[in-house]
This record gives sequence, C-alpha cells and structure tokens, in this order.
Amino acid sequence: MVRLNSTSQVELVFDNMPRHPHFKMMKKLLLQFLFSATVICLASSMVQAQTIGVVNVQKVFDGYHKVKDARGRLEKSRKIANEEIGIFREELGSIVKELKETEEKLKNPNIDSSTLRTKYQEQVKKAKEKQDDLIQYDKRTKATISQRQRNLLVEHIADIREAVDKVSSVKKLDLVINSSETQLGVFYVKPTLDVTSDVIAVLNASAPTK
Repeated sequence: MVRLNSTSQVELVFDNMPRHPHFKMMKKLLLQFLFSATVICLASSMVQAQTIGVVNVQKVFDGYHKVKDARGRLEKSRKIANEEIGIFREELGSIVKELKETEEKLKNPNIDSSTLRTKYQEQVKKAKEKQDDLIQYDKRTKATISQRQRNLLVEHIADIREAVDKVSSVKKLDLVINSSETQLGVFYVKPTLDVTSDVIAVLNASAPTK
C-alpha cells in the first residue's frame, strides 16, 4: 500500500505513473482532495484546543440587581398610570350619567327643552373630550413603558459583556456562547461549562446592601 503523506509525494507518484487520457484530471482531483483534508484536520485541531464556556444571558439579565431595580420602577410607573386611567374613567362615567339624566329630562314636555338641549350638547362635547383624553393617555403611557422595557437590555448589555469578560479571563475561556439564544442550537450544555452563575455574581458584587 502506498501512503501519500504530502502533496510532493502525490506528484512523485503521478510522475511515475503511465500516462492516461484523464491523467491530468485525476491528478488535479487528488491534489484538491489532499489539500481539503489537510485544512479540515487543521481546523479540527484548532477547535479542540479552544476552551468553550456557555452563559444564559436571559438568566443573567433577570438576575442583575440593576435590572431588578429598573423593573421595580417600571412597575410603579405602570401602577400610577393605571390609577390615572381609573380616575379618567370615573370622571367619564359621571359625565355620561349626567348626560343620561339630561336625555330623560328632554323627554318631559313640561321642561324648557331649549335650555336643556344647550346643556345636553355641552355634556356630549365634554364626554367626547374626556373619552379622547382617556384614549390618548392610555396609548401614551403604554408606549412609554414599552419603550423603557425595550431599553433595559440596551442600557445594561455593556455591564453584562464586561462581567462575561472578567469570568472568561479568570476561567481562561476562549469562546463563550449564549445558551439562551435558541437560534444557535444549544440543546445541551455540560454543567461544568456553564458560567451563568459566575457572571451574575460578578454583576451583583457591587449591589447595595438592603
């Protein structure tokens, strides 16, 4: 059996072979195959030499004390907004109640209808304005809170990256994969490779004591 250990050896073998109509094509294909195999072996050895770790960024995000504080403030804002909306609805309910009372009076022929119609039109206008105010306030507050929620990750991603860098340096990791990102296809992680708790510990090391 002839062992082909290098491209030069392959060329030497081909030089000593009798010429064939497809000789050049066969030589080219074999050389390409040998080159591809060499590249794959080198890439495989590089991957094996790397130390890989994984971190669940979503868990880190949820466990970060600054994120928890920000979510607490958001919840307070949401509660205040709901209370304000409740006040709007109570005021609108009172206006609608007066409106219905005026409608009943308009049915009474013994009451001056001209004055009541003017009052009724004013109440209708007031009810419409209050309803519009309620709708606009509800939309505005919901949009504001949603935007603040979206900004949470943007505001704290730099801290998370810094913590991952610190843990990677201590554990001498070459590559850290986000296991909470399902598109990466991380279906199984060896527990010893998971550095999520280490990253959370670094982030919360400066948390104020309560």
